[in-house]
Amino acid sequence: MASLRQIRRRIRSIQSTKQIMRAMQLVSGSKFKRAQTRLQQGRQMLAFLDEMLQRVLAAAPKFQHPLTQANPAAASTLVIVTSDTGLAGSYNTNIIQLAEAELRKDTAKHTEIVYIGKKGHRYFTKRGFPAKEAVLDQAGRPDATRIDMIGKTLMDRFLTGHTSGVRLLYAKFQSSSLARPIVKQWLPIALTAAPTEEAKAAPEEYLFEPSAQRVLEDLLPRWAIAAFRLSLLEAFTAEHSARMIAMKNATDNAQEIMTSLTRERNKIRQASITKELSEIVGTVEALK
Repeated sequence: MASLRQIRRRIRSIQSTKQIMRAMQLVSGSKFKRAQTRLQQGRQMLAFLDEMLQRVLAAAPKFQHPLTQANPAAASTLVIVTSDTGLAGSYNTNIIQLAEAELRKDTAKHTEIVYIGKKGHRYFTKRGFPAKEAVLDQAGRPDATRIDMIGKTLMDRFLTGHTSGVRLLYAKFQSSSLARPIVKQWLPIALTAAPTEEAKAAPEEYLFEPSAQRVLEDLLPRWAIAAFRLSLLEAFTAEHSARMIAMKNATDNAQEIMTSLTRERNKIRQASITKELSEIVGTVEALK
């Protein structure tokens, strides 16, 4: 059995750890709220562009664009989005497991990998999957300007024929307690969605200047960047949510350990007091 001094030392240590975990939980909660706000804005923006795209497509159903045409001779690109730091529960583990399953499908190893996040980069480069490119300083920050720069770089590689397609592997945010790793085809863009009733009526409602084709040529890259931005905003929001929950669980576990140790400390103190009283009573009886 541990001594009273050892138990008190452990209680102080766990109390200090609890305070750190609680502070990290509050920081992650603040970052999560900001990321969630940016995510909602990103979803609204993409929904607006998507509706506009469907309306214009109804006026130009045979539209063709370089972003919709793959180059089969080139290697494909897989963008793996993980966090730069740990203490996020199973967030990175789930993404890495899905990435391993996806890479196992490419037996010829024709996939070029772009890493966003240190955790995925460190894990896969040690296992023989070098980085075509790596972005290792995002730190979960929903910086739209930086995200758009990354997306435009990948888009330029696709347009110049250096890659046949770009897939995004990231954690899709569903709720504060649930994020699901997914693989999504980003490029080439598949314009196969059936137009809505409003979109079908678009040719009668709108006049395009100079033409629907020209509007689509300008709109499609904007839509693609908005879709890429939304994917990373989903990933960053999921990361902060996972870290917030992990820190809350750590704080709760620390409190449970402290409660158990406090109970054990009280038992030892009570036993010590009882022993001292018994010795006093025994001494008094011996002196009679």
